[in-house]
Amino acid sequence: MQDMITTQRLVLRPYRAADAEVLLAGFNDFAVVKWLANPPYPFKRTDVRLTRADGSSRWPDVGAIDHDGQMIGSISRVPHFGFWILRAFWGRGFATEAGRAMIADVFRTTPQTELASGYFEGNAASAHVLTKLGFREVKRAVQRCQPQQKDLPFVGLTLNRHDWETAPC
Repeated sequence: MQDMITTQRLVLRPYRAADAEVLLAGFNDFAVVKWLANPPYPFKRTDVRLTRADGSSRWPDVGAIDHDGQMIGSISRVPHFGFWILRAFWGRGFATEAGRAMIADVFRTTPQTELASGYFEGNAASAHVLTKLGFREVKRAVQRCQPQQKDLPFVGLTLNRHDWETAPC
């Protein structure tokens, strides 16, 4: 993320070096990472590489989700729309609120016509959020889940610009 996106309760912003501690805490909570595809588990300090020497983000399409000045999770836009939230903040609608803002920004500021996402079977919370955001199932496959160290059934989803723009809010 290069710009900040503000919602009623959240700020979506680029990573900064100070986010390393929250990332370490979140990615070492197995309940948080067990449904993510790529992070190693356990997550080590040497795995954290958020910024370049000049302070800019190494991850231009991934950013922090801030609530009241505190990073509570992360969200990505491409190549895969995804998110995670610290356990202390689950069940409060933050993933949906951040997702709506990110999707609106992607379709407002880019020519991109579709977003890809998905979830591992068993991840009811992410399935619920993604369905609320308008994503539709397009495939089923098996994909590696690094934190669980095994291949899991995966549900692939997409959301296209037309469906997003014509959906009742």
